Amino acid sequence: MPSRKPAPKALRRDRGGSVRDEPRAENPLVYRAVLPIPEDEQEQMFAGARSCFTSWLESKGPATHLSSGVHRLTDTHTLTVTDSYDADGHQTALRLRLRESREDGREGTWQTTLTSAVDRESKAAYVGIDLEHHPGPGGRPVTPVPPRLVREVLDHFTVPDGTTRLTTAPHLIGPDSLGLLTSALTDPVRELPLVLAAEPSNPDPAWEKLLTRVVRNLVGIASVFRLGREAVPAFREAAGDRHGVFPGQIRTYLPEVALGSAEDGRRHRVLAYRRLGDPGFRDADVRISRYPRQHAVTTPQPSLLAESAFPGIEEVLKDLRAARSQSAGSSGDETVGSLRAQLNAAHETIDRALEELSEAAGARDLAERSRRALDEQLREATDRYEDEIADHDATQAQLSALRHQVAVLQQRLVEAGRAEDAYTPPAEEPVPMSFAELNERVRERMRHLVLTYDPGRAEDLDDHMKSSTWASKVWDALLALDSYGASSAGEQGFDGTFRDFCEASPQGMRTYPVTRVAMVESDSVRNDRKFRRQRMLPVPPEVDASGRVFMEAHVKIDNKGRTAPRVHFYDDTAGATGKVVVGYVGPHLSNTRTN
Repeated sequence: MPSRKPAPKALRRDRGGSVRDEPRAENPLVYRAVLPIPEDEQEQMFAGARSCFTSWLESKGPATHLSSGVHRLTDTHTLTVTDSYDADGHQTALRLRLRESREDGREGTWQTTLTSAVDRESKAAYVGIDLEHHPGPGGRPVTPVPPRLVREVLDHFTVPDGTTRLTTAPHLIGPDSLGLLTSALTDPVRELPLVLAAEPSNPDPAWEKLLTRVVRNLVGIASVFRLGREAVPAFREAAGDRHGVFPGQIRTYLPEVALGSAEDGRRHRVLAYRRLGDPGFRDADVRISRYPRQHAVTTPQPSLLAESAFPGIEEVLKDLRAARSQSAGSSGDETVGSLRAQLNAAHETIDRALEELSEAAGARDLAERSRRALDEQLREATDRYEDEIADHDATQAQLSALRHQVAVLQQRLVEAGRAEDAYTPPAEEPVPMSFAELNERVRERMRHLVLTYDPGRAEDLDDHMKSSTWASKVWDALLALDSYGASSAGEQGFDGTFRDFCEASPQGMRTYPVTRVAMVESDSVRNDRKFRRQRMLPVPPEVDASGRVFMEAHVKIDNKGRTAPRVHFYDDTAGATGKVVVGYVGPHLSNTRTN
């Protein structure tokens, strides 16, 4: 199975509080496609699913066995086939599971499961495909390419997502078919992300290759539309500034798009053509597919596809008990041939039960690994949720105080005969929707900052679903640092640190929540050579001849999660530049908890 980047290790603390280094428990479910089957194709659904699985299996080499039971195809390939029927003998579910063990290569175990089920009363039917990866000893999780089995299913069945058919190739949109695109975007029953790739103004082979990889990575978990270059301006006019695209851009639209809403526009991540063409921006196809993949593996399956729909080992044990009872109740008058036939049948049942039990034990082990990973994900999600609540409460309190202050000031202006000034809003300064947009605007806007940070490292944050929120927070932090730089310049300037400035909140000046500002690092970071080296960040030569200084002062953009962005800065307002040097914008640098 082709794979990409390994996931990093993480530090864990034991009950005594000491830190121990061990691999992070990642969710082994790395891909999931839930494909609804229309009513007119349900009659042949199970036969079609078997046909697709057979074709895929034959492409991998092992001999094909699709009869019920456990089949050891090779030393490393095990196939389990399970059928389920209702009381009338109609098939209701089918599960085909291929397990590939590659422990010798430290790649671990790959498990591909196709589950097909139908509810004849509600007429609901699905084909679900799960891909799991369980790393071997010393191995690490990987980002896989979706199995070719998904393409087989999509080519065989008509699979809808709302009014859009899921396909293995992008939908082509020209000036005459813009209505199809806007309808798909705003379709209220669309459940999957929609990825829109706008053709560059001029032919670009590198962009074409990227789109091919993007389509391959998104098969079954998103619909992909290709917008012709001549249709880009018309779409931007129809969608509006906050939902449109420019030539060469690739944008991911979540479900429930609200065209015309600036607030909604922030939800739908866009990658600029310049960024996609940057040689330092690697694995763009993996980055684009990250959210649709996450959305797919975290969305609960329909109950029809649950394990409870299958008989499992209980049915095999039931057959074994029946065989035992039959042997125990045999008459002494029976012939030797009859007894031998019963014994052979019992042996076959026992062998099948042992095979099923062995497979069940292996499945139980993999399920336990999955449970531990999900427990860790739940803990991290709970931590983030609690932090978001605290952040929201603080923001709400600040908003309430500001609203009260505005109301009081407006009343004073009215009493002073300046009612027009009281209710005329100031010119709005739009907040960046992404770090790419932030990088384009920051140098012109921030006159009291020296920006030495790596723009590419900052734009890496655009890979995350919280990127628009983080971009707006970083923008606010930079505005506050710029205000501090302005107020500290000159002999009569503000006397104190940036944290003091935020705590004092000078009238009319932009500040940042003081609880999110740290002027020093911990001793464990200061005294660790590796951690300290990461914080030796670039400055102009007039600040330090070496071109770098230890930047421990930082703004905390987020407190939870492995990314938790930071802005590191150096206060040179009393030095050669008379400004604040911003040397880093990006993910949390390593420390004792993140390394």
